Amino acid sequence: MKDFSQERWLFIINSTAGHGKTGKKINQLVLNLNKYGFDYEIKLTKYAGHAIELAKLGADAGYHKIISMGGDGTAFEVVNGIMQSENRNKVVMGMLPEGTGNDFARVFHLPHDVKKAVQRFKQQKIINLDLGKIEDYYFLNTFGLGFDAVVAKNVNDLKRFRGLIRYAIGILKAMVHYRNYHAVLEMNETMREINFILFSVGNGKFCGNGFKLTPNAQPNDGKLDIGIVSGLTRKRLLKLLPQARRGNHLHQPEVEMLRANKFKISSEKPLPYYLDGEIPKLKNDYKIEVELIPGCLSFLI
Repeated sequence: MKDFSQERWLFIINSTAGHGKTGKKINQLVLNLNKYGFDYEIKLTKYAGHAIELAKLGADAGYHKIISMGGDGTAFEVVNGIMQSENRNKVVMGMLPEGTGNDFARVFHLPHDVKKAVQRFKQQKIINLDLGKIEDYYFLNTFGLGFDAVVAKNVNDLKRFRGLIRYAIGILKAMVHYRNYHAVLEMNETMREINFILFSVGNGKFCGNGFKLTPNAQPNDGKLDIGIVSGLTRKRLLKLLPQARRGNHLHQPEVEMLRANKFKISSEKPLPYYLDGEIPKLKNDYKIEVELIPGCLSFLI
């Protein structure tokens, strides 16, 4: 195990995450890092996309560990900044979850408590993770089309609310424009038409503040888990959601589960989408190509 005190650590902090609670923990973070002799620098994000810039600059500058402190959106940006750097193979990413959903952090039970998180960082337990890739973007946790993408957009717009209530309102708002989507799916050298309400791709098993839409997904198994939900009325969807939160929905007749390391999905109309809760601008939202890049990110657990 490397000596953490001989390495340079960069903490990229979204101080507005979790309705500002993250910013209140910075002093506590500084006290704990100083206590254990970390060589570190802290950078605060100032606008959307800033964490991408900071992470790339940090990786280019030779920081050994780059830690995202915020929510899933901050982690998404940090991942993409690291992957833009030529030094990406020399960088280890970590997370201190402080956002609304913190879905990827649930996979490894990453602590919210700053003191416990710093103690975990000291242990230097590192694994190699897979990443999903769409165009120039990488996703750590989930990619979704259809209903859950509409929910993600609603959640991003609901700045006044926190936690599960924010997602509950996002779901109810999505029900107003509830619809089926039609697309062509190309996977494993086959092509077929699909009609779906929800198309969820998991590198991790959690999304939407703890829903297990892809409960068997593992972020280091070389495959993406894909859940396709179709043929649901609004009433039936409301009944299925509690099962989906627990991951007990897989054997329902409206649910199909697939696994793949690459696929294409295309439609005559743009499809609503999200990556790790964010909605970056894609060059082509009529035809989306998804690929898994195995073991490309070193990660502190």
